[in-house]
Amino acid sequence: MEHYDHIKNKLLDINKEIRRTIQTALSSDGLSAQSLETWHSTTERIQRQLTEETIRIAVVGSIKSGKSTLTNFLFGGDYVKRGAGVVTSIITKIRPGNDIKAKLEFKTWGDVNAEMNQALVLFSSTESNMNGEDFDINREQDRLRLKHDLSKLDAKQLISDDARDPNSVLLIEYLKGYERAKAFVSFERETTLLESGEFDKQKEFVSDESLAVYLRDVSLTLKAPDGFGENLEIADCQGSDSPNPLHLAMIQDYLIQTHLIIYALSSRTGLRQADIKFLTLMKKMGLAKNIIFVFNCDFTEHENLSDLKQLLARTKNELNMVVESSRVFAFSALYNLFGKLDSQDSGPQELSRKDRLRLEQWCEETDMVAFSDQETTRFLDDVIQKVSVGQFNLLLEANVERLSNIASGMKEWIRISRDLLQKTAGEVQEAFAKMDKKRKASNQIVATIKDTLDGTTRKLKRYLGTEVDRCFDVKYGEIAQEIIRFINAYNISVRDYKNDLQNSGFLLTLYHIFQTLQQATNRFIAEQINPKIVQFIGQQEEEIKEMFQQVSGPYGLMIQDAVDQHHQTMEELGIDVAKRPFKEIGCPDIPSVKSDIRLSMPHLASTMQYSTRIKTEAILKLGLYNTLKGIKKLFRRPAAEQLHSAMRSLEHSVRRIKEQMGESIAEHFTDYKENLKFQYVFTLVDAMSSRLYENLTDQIKAFTGDLSNMKGLFENEKKTKGELSEELLSMERSLDSVMARIKEIQEVAEERRIGGYNG
Repeated sequence: MEHYDHIKNKLLDINKEIRRTIQTALSSDGLSAQSLETWHSTTERIQRQLTEETIRIAVVGSIKSGKSTLTNFLFGGDYVKRGAGVVTSIITKIRPGNDIKAKLEFKTWGDVNAEMNQALVLFSSTESNMNGEDFDINREQDRLRLKHDLSKLDAKQLISDDARDPNSVLLIEYLKGYERAKAFVSFERETTLLESGEFDKQKEFVSDESLAVYLRDVSLTLKAPDGFGENLEIADCQGSDSPNPLHLAMIQDYLIQTHLIIYALSSRTGLRQADIKFLTLMKKMGLAKNIIFVFNCDFTEHENLSDLKQLLARTKNELNMVVESSRVFAFSALYNLFGKLDSQDSGPQELSRKDRLRLEQWCEETDMVAFSDQETTRFLDDVIQKVSVGQFNLLLEANVERLSNIASGMKEWIRISRDLLQKTAGEVQEAFAKMDKKRKASNQIVATIKDTLDGTTRKLKRYLGTEVDRCFDVKYGEIAQEIIRFINAYNISVRDYKNDLQNSGFLLTLYHIFQTLQQATNRFIAEQINPKIVQFIGQQEEEIKEMFQQVSGPYGLMIQDAVDQHHQTMEELGIDVAKRPFKEIGCPDIPSVKSDIRLSMPHLASTMQYSTRIKTEAILKLGLYNTLKGIKKLFRRPAAEQLHSAMRSLEHSVRRIKEQMGESIAEHFTDYKENLKFQYVFTLVDAMSSRLYENLTDQIKAFTGDLSNMKGLFENEKKTKGELSEELLSMERSLDSVMARIKEIQEVAEERRIGGYNG
């Protein structure tokens, strides 16, 4: 089978040749036509699609499963930092290019302050920052005060949801990295480009959490892996078992854009509970069919090949309980990476003495090495096949048939024009009369199609808009109400916080409770709600597809009838027009349409912010400030009575926090609902309607245009009929060549369909 890049370049050449032919016709006196302008616009869009279409591959897995090592092996060098931290949420995106470089995009000061103020909701160990003023990291007094407050937190207060509290970690790392990061951060979005000798500096930013926290995006440009093609993006994602649920939401946002997911499992641990949890989540999101697994072998952990294969067999059996018919490849990514580095000329990425000794020791395990090599070859063949076929199918759906229609339609237009040039004035007048009659009938069909699609679009928008409103309704909708029920049911026993009240005071205890509840809610949203949102959006897309599929069938038959009548008219006029087999016109491919208009699903709900509602001032309005002020008076009373009063205030505050979190969720989903409805669903409906209209009318554009343009052929005073005929003949020969090349690609496409693609 031909390589994807080779096919893509063929399509680009074909498109270029068609555009050149159209431009020749447009620049020639007497050859202008409305359909030519439309075709020219279409070829411009095809050019953009072919050059900009990106196939995305995500490398995911639990922390320390070897994701970055696997990514480095694919690109043949130690480019991505191995063993980076888990606190930050960096997804390193790699695209092929000629020159090695890294682009670091930094957050703005506004981004940084917004994140810190979100993390500071209810945070205070002193009364000094209770005046309601937002924190600003660029104010020295704010940094010093926060550093002092953070230093007073004990170990328990730095833990939430059985892990390091992401909010306190975020604050600590921002303060720690401020002096080094301020040279790169501005009030506008700043980008730093690291090329050649400076390239490895990107590892410092990614691996140092106090710098990585200031990063918004990291993208690398490296030489493409052999056989993978150029229109590619491989993303090295952070650990799927990160303690921060917002990191999980970021991974989810990327995964729903991918065409292939490579899931790394470590042979040291096999399939862990965190893996099962994440794979179940991906299955709920409908992503399981896109996953292939790499059982990343650590040669030092296994006595022999038999031991390795036993663990592999057990892991496969466990995997099949979660993901049916899972495809697993077992090899050592680190061994492969060391082998690539060792085979290169000495340079900045030369193997260290320690790593070379490890490689030499592994090479002695001949059975395991041979097995790993076989599996590596099998893995690369499988990935290249899926990437190549996946890209090829996308291009076929979007472009090959359209190029065929344009070339055929233009050739037909040329053939009619050439034949008319050979006729007498009387014959031409008679031909125009008959053609104009058929043209008006065909245009009536086109108008009917347009009216029907417009009506279908309006009806579909009303229906889908109601569905979106119903799903995300704040009072009765499933999504928001499920989160609110979770918050209300979340058990917080204030008795568990007696020691915190006595040792840390009221407000820090309340802060710790809020952070625990916030983390639990964010994790619930990421694990339970986000898959439901993805499923719901998928259902809306199916509704769109089914509705337009219903429309395409009957009108496809009407188009076929119009084409047949046109051919009959041409025969009656003695004009030789080639008949093409009529292909059924179905609903446009939704992924192709989304790619064409650069439409992506709105970010998932775990990125919601609570700071707009949950403010310390809201608690103060309820009289809790007086409780805080009266702590000293309370201590003059018996200890049991003091503690009872503080715990009652804490219980009341927890109830208010839950209420205000519910209000924030309601506000968030009101915005999300409107964004999903107008910016995604309605936009997709409009684009699908427009694409279906184009697909339906493509085959009759050649004979539905205004004939007054064609009459210019016979009123041309600058060129003789012979000269015009020669120009047309030259264009026709060019199109014959183009159509022959299109046929070759269609034959390759048919071969690939027979071969199948399950990626």
